[in-house]
Amino acid sequence: MSKLFAVVVATVPHYYEYKKQHPEHDHDQLEWFNEQYQKGILLCCGPFVPHDGTGLWIIQAETVTEAIDIVNTSPRVRDGMLAEDARVVEWGVHLGSNRFTPSH
Repeated sequence: MSKLFAVVVATVPHYYEYKKQHPEHDHDQLEWFNEQYQKGILLCCGPFVPHDGTGLWIIQAETVTEAIDIVNTSPRVRDGMLAEDARVVEWGVHLGSNRFTPSH
C-alpha cells in the first residue's frame, strides 16, 4: 500500500534569477506537476506564502526511496534548482487521512 510523503521544497538562492533567464523552467515544472497529478502520484502542491522559493508537495509512493526517485524526475532537480536542505519525509496523517486515497 502506498504511503504519503511530504516534500518540503526549498530552492537555491539564485532560483528567481534562473527563472527569469529560463522561462521554460516554470513551464516544464508545471507540466511535471500535471503529469504526476494525473498519474495519482502528486496529491497536492503549492508554495508557502509569501513566495520565497519554499513550498510543499504531497506525493504517494511505496517507500522513501521511491519518493526520492520521483522527486528526482522533477525539473526543479534536473535544472539544479532544488536546494540541498529540501526534504522528503514520510507523512503520518492522523486527522483527514480519508481525504487522501492511495491509488497505486
